[in-house]
Amino acid sequence: MKVITTIIIMGGRIRMSEKNVKNEIIAKPLIVDVGKLIDDSKLNKVSLATIILCGFIMMMDGYDMGIMSVTAPAIMEEWGVSATLFGGVFSAAYVGFLFGAIICGTIADKIGRKKVLIFSGIIFSLGTLLVYFSHSVPELILMRIFAGFGFGGAVPVAITLTSEYAPLKGKGKYLSVMYTGFVLGTTLAGYVASFIISSTAGWRACFLIGFFAPLIVIAFMIPYMSESARWLSVSWKTAEQRENLVKLINKINPDLKIDADTQFSSVGITNQKQHSAKELFAGRLRWVTPVMWAFYLISSIALFFFNSWGPQLIVLKGYSVATAAMINGNAQFVGVLSVLGAGFLYDKIGLRRGWIVYTLAAIVVCFLGGVEGGMFIGVFILGLFLINCAHMAITILAPSIYPPNIRNQGAGTGIGVARIGAIIGPLLGGILLATQLKMSILIILMVAIPMFIVAVLCYIVGKQYDMYFAPLYGGQYKTEKN
Repeated sequence: MKVITTIIIMGGRIRMSEKNVKNEIIAKPLIVDVGKLIDDSKLNKVSLATIILCGFIMMMDGYDMGIMSVTAPAIMEEWGVSATLFGGVFSAAYVGFLFGAIICGTIADKIGRKKVLIFSGIIFSLGTLLVYFSHSVPELILMRIFAGFGFGGAVPVAITLTSEYAPLKGKGKYLSVMYTGFVLGTTLAGYVASFIISSTAGWRACFLIGFFAPLIVIAFMIPYMSESARWLSVSWKTAEQRENLVKLINKINPDLKIDADTQFSSVGITNQKQHSAKELFAGRLRWVTPVMWAFYLISSIALFFFNSWGPQLIVLKGYSVATAAMINGNAQFVGVLSVLGAGFLYDKIGLRRGWIVYTLAAIVVCFLGGVEGGMFIGVFILGLFLINCAHMAITILAPSIYPPNIRNQGAGTGIGVARIGAIIGPLLGGILLATQLKMSILIILMVAIPMFIVAVLCYIVGKQYDMYFAPLYGGQYKTEKN
C-alpha cells in the first residue's frame, strides 16, 4: 500500500513537472520578425500610402532636374553664358545631393526615416524658390547646392522606405512604380517649360511651381506617412515608438496578438544592433560595397549626362528651344514606361540580367550621332528608354543588399557616390560640347563606353545578391554571413 501511494505521489509530481514546463513554454514572449512579416505580406494600406507619397517626392526630384535641363538654353541665352560655364550649374545640385545623401542617410538610420524626409523636403522646396531670385551663374550655383542637399536627403530615404514596406514577392515592381515618379517629374518639366517659356511668364515661373508643389506633398506626408516598421523593430527607444510599431504591425497583420512582453526583430536582427558605418564593409560587403559604388557611379555618369544635356543635343540638331523641350518631354514620357516596366522585368529575370539592358542601351546610342530628322528622334527616345530601364537595376539593388539597421546609410552613401557621377556627367559633357566635338564621338565617350563597363559590374553585383544577400520567399535570408 505504501509503495502504491509513493508511485501515485511520484506520478503526480511528474504531471506537475510537465505542467510547469508547459507553463514556461506558454510564458515565453512572442517574437515578431517584422522583416519576415512584411516580406510575406500582400500590398496593404500602409505600403500603398508609402509608395504613393514617396513617388511624389521622387516626382519633385525629377521635376527639379528636368526643369533645370529644359530651361538651361533659355537661361544661357538670357545671361550670355557658354555651355562650359553652365555645366557647373548642373553639377552644383549633385554636389549638394552628395552631402545630403551621406549626412541625412546616416541621420535617418538613427532618428527615423519620416523626420528626415519631411526636413529634406522643406530644404529642397526653399532651394528651388531661391533659383527664382538668381541673376548670375555663381548665385545659381549656390542655390542649386542648397536645393541639392535637400534632394540628397529625401531621395535615398524615399527609396529605402519604399523598399522596407514592399512585400518581397514583387519588390522590384513596387520600387519601379514609386521611382516612376522621378521620370514623371522630368516629363512634366518638359511640358511645363515648353508652355511657360513660349509665354510671357519666362523661365523663372517654372521654379515657382517647383517651390509650391513639394509643400503640398509635405502637408500630406505629416498625417499619412508612416515611419518604417523595419527600422522601428531594430531601433525603437521610447514607449511611443514601440506603440507606433505595434499599430503598424496591427495594420499589416491584425491577427497577431501583441502584448507588453512581445519582442521585435527584423530577419533575425534585434534592436541591440549598432548603426556603425563599419558594417557597410563587414564580411562579404567589404568588397561588394565598393563594387556597387562603382556600378552606381559609372551608370550615373551616362544617365545624368543624357538627361541633363539631352535637350541641348536636340537643339544642336537644328530644333528650337521650345521644340526641344517638347521632344524631351515626349521622350521622358516613354521613360516613364521604361522605369515602370523595369521592376516587373527584373522580378522575372533577376537583377544581374540587367547587363543585357545596359548592353542594348550602349549599342543603340552609338547610332545617335549619325542619324537625322525623325530617325534621330526615334533613336533618342529608344536610347532614353533603355538607359532608364537599365539604371533601375542598381536602384533596386542599393537598399536591398543592406540589413535594416544600416539600410538607409548604405543606400544613402551609394546614391551619394552616384551623385559624383551626376556631377561628372553634366560637367564633362559641357566641356566636350564646348569643344564642338562630333556628337557620335561625344555619345560614345559619355554614354556607350560607361554602359558597356556597367554591364559587367551589373552582372557581378547582381550575382552576389542572388547568392548571398537575397531573402527567400519565406522571409529568411540565406544562411551564409554577409
